[in-house]
Formats: sequence, structure tokens, C-alpha cells
Amino acid sequence: MPHAIESCSRVSKKRETSKRILLVDPDPGHRTILSALLELEGHRVTVCAHESEALSLFSQRSIDFVITDHSRAGVDGLSLLEKINRSSGRVPVLLISPQREWEPYMQAMNRGALDYLTKPLDYQEIQRLLELAT
Repeated sequence: MPHAIESCSRVSKKRETSKRILLVDPDPGHRTILSALLELEGHRVTVCAHESEALSLFSQRSIDFVITDHSRAGVDGLSLLEKINRSSGRVPVLLISPQREWEPYMQAMNRGALDYLTKPLDYQEIQRLLELAT
């Protein structure tokens, strides 16, 4: 019986820290994998491939956290970050990039990004940032 109690407390803790996440990435494989991992942790994930779609979803839904690609086809992460900051100001935005470059990192941080991570992503680091944003 102790296992059932432990299992129930884990489920309720997941619900307490569950976030509504908007995941913006033009790579369908990356979107699928990352959204599945986030959903396994109890988060509710809305996915899209383009900045314009992300802005529409952001305005229509209650979002707690945004993960967006920095700059790829149809996504300008810095522009999206600025627009989200102007409309909300309180939603943490995590930018991701395939390359580690100093200038884009500094631009993202100076414009209010929670962090800027490079691919391949460290999922434990994403979890840490989600907890930090609580």
C-alpha cells in the first residue's frame, strides 16, 4: 500500500507544478519529442511551427511558459519574445538554438528571455527552468 500513496503524491505534485506551455519550433520531430517529454511531466503543451501562429495561440489561450526556437524558417524568437513581453510581460520565454553564439545569447537575455539553450537540449535543464519560473 505505501506504493499507492507515494504514486498519488507524485501525481498531485505534478498537477501543482503543471504549466501551460507554448512550444514554437519549425522542426516537427523536435516538437513531437519535446512536447511528449513535457506532457509526461504533467504539463499541457500547445505546439506550433511559426511565429504568427504562436502569437495567435498566445492571445487566445492562457499560457504560463513559452519555449521557442531562436531563428529558423518562420520563427524569429527575439521578435516573438518582444511581442510576448509587450502583451504580457510576465510569461517566461526560453529560447533555443542549434548553435551557441554569444551575440544572440546576449540579445535574448537583454530583451528579457528567461534563458537561451543550445541543441541538443538538456531536458533536466528545461525542467529546472520550469520550476524556477513557478
